[in-house]
Amino acid sequence: MATPTLKQQKTFALVRIIGGFAAACVLGYSFVANVAAGQPAEGAVLGTGIMALLGLGYAAFYTRSLSRIAEQEKSAGKS
Repeated sequence: MATPTLKQQKTFALVRIIGGFAAACVLGYSFVANVAAGQPAEGAVLGTGIMALLGLGYAAFYTRSLSRIAEQEKSAGKS
């Protein structure tokens, strides 16, 4: 199977970054709203908070990946 081009890799990374950040925002809002409403931070509410953090981690991982792709693109442009 052929490897994706650098442009395709950038596009995939950007989609994953935006998706992870959007999920983190929605889940984070839900967690904060529930805790502010007086729900204890346990069970499903705690799970929502953990998933929000995982969404941020997912976005951060692909941000790093996008940085590596940009470095490859820059080095390919110099050659």
